[in-house]
Amino acid sequence: MQALHRGLSSALAVAARAAILIAGIAMVAMTAVVAWGVFGRFVLNDTPAWAEASALLLMGWVILGAAAAGVREGFHMGFETLRDTLPPGLALAFHIISDLTITVFGAAMAWYGSDLALTVWDATLPTLGLPGTVEYMPITLGGALMALFGLERLVARLATGRAPVGLPADTILTDS
Repeated sequence: MQALHRGLSSALAVAARAAILIAGIAMVAMTAVVAWGVFGRFVLNDTPAWAEASALLLMGWVILGAAAAGVREGFHMGFETLRDTLPPGLALAFHIISDLTITVFGAAMAWYGSDLALTVWDATLPTLGLPGTVEYMPITLGGALMALFGLERLVARLATGRAPVGLPADTILTDS
């Protein structure tokens, strides 16, 4: 059982690193696209039509990739001030509620994002010439990763009272 847990944890760590890598590449690409758009507008006096749509599409990958990795690392939003003042047992309950909420939210994002993606599959983005589905892929994939990472945290917390092994120490519930 522990070997399975370690294997799943390793796979999720790779997925989190991949999400950060994709978000980083999308950030660099978005910066280049915006710079080219500004250069085209103010220097060449000819704004490329695809620049704004491309930058917005890339921003979705940046935001949702980083947000998903943030869920795994425990950097997502929570009520730390309140939780840190509570006794350990009650703080653990708040951790579990937080992990459960993030997991359900991620699953809902994946479900409804995929529904949107399938709905606009036959549409074409006019300035990019891509299927409309590409607009909703970051929501779908980011939500699925958030749900997986939230579930990993939830299962670890229910089993041990702590965040998954190998994550930053500040995400581990202490008895102090």
